[in-house]
Amino acid sequence: MVLAQVVAFVFFCGLPSRIEESNKAAARMREQQGAMKKEADRLENERIALRNESNRLEKERLKMEGERDTLESAIRRSKLERSRLEREKQLLEDERQSLEQEREALKGERQSLELEREALKDERRLFEQEEEALKDERQLLAQEREVLKEERERWEKTREDRVPQGAFWDSVSPAWDCRAYGKREYWGILENIPEGWTDLDACMNMPVEIKGVSIRRPDRCAYAEGSPDIHGYWMVDWDQPDCKPWHQDVTDKVSSGKQ
Repeated sequence: MVLAQVVAFVFFCGLPSRIEESNKAAARMREQQGAMKKEADRLENERIALRNESNRLEKERLKMEGERDTLESAIRRSKLERSRLEREKQLLEDERQSLEQEREALKGERQSLELEREALKDERRLFEQEEEALKDERQLLAQEREVLKEERERWEKTREDRVPQGAFWDSVSPAWDCRAYGKREYWGILENIPEGWTDLDACMNMPVEIKGVSIRRPDRCAYAEGSPDIHGYWMVDWDQPDCKPWHQDVTDKVSSGKQ
C-alpha cells in the first residue's frame, strides 16, 4: 500500500514535465512541417519556372528550324537559278561565236565580191566587144545571187521553224475568266526540254493543238511565280461560247398579258 502511494506520487510529480516536453516536441514538429511546406512550395515554383523556360526554348527551337528550312529552300532555288543562268550564258556565248564566224564569212564574201567587181571593171575596159557576154554573165550572177538568197531565206525559215524534239506541253488549260469578247487565254507547262535549247527558245518554238486547231508557237512565254518551269500562253478566239453574252428565256410579255 505504501509502495503504491509512492509510485503514484512519483508519477503525478513527473507528469507536468512530460507534458511540457511533448508540447515542445509538437511545436518543433510544426516548425519542421512549415519549413518543409515552404521548401515544397519553392521547389514547385522552380519546377513551373523550368517548365515555362523549357516551353519557351522549344518554341525558339521550332522557329529556328523553320527559318533554317526557309534558308535552305532559298539556297536551293538560288543554286538552280545560278545553274540556269550559267547555261543561258554559255548558250549566248556559243551564239555570239557563231555570229562572229558568220560575220567573218560575210566579210570574206564581201571582199570576194569587191574583187570580182574590180575584175569585171577591168574586163569591161579590156573587152568592149564582149559587153553582151558580160551582160549575160552578170545576169547569171544575179540569178545565182537570187538562188543564194532563196537558199538563205529557206535556211532562215528552217531555223525559225525548228521544233525542240522530245519536248511536250503538259497541263494545257484555259484561264478561269475571259480576256475579251469570244477570247480566253490558255496556258501550259513545257516539259522535257532537250539539251542545246534555252527554256525561252524552246517555249517560243514549240507548237500545240487547242480545240482542234494547231498553233505554231505561243503568244508569250514566262516563268510563273513559285514555279521553276517555263509557261506558254495562247489567246484562243475560237470555240469559246462562254465568252460571248447571249439572251436567255426571251418572252413576249405583251402577248402573254393579252392571253
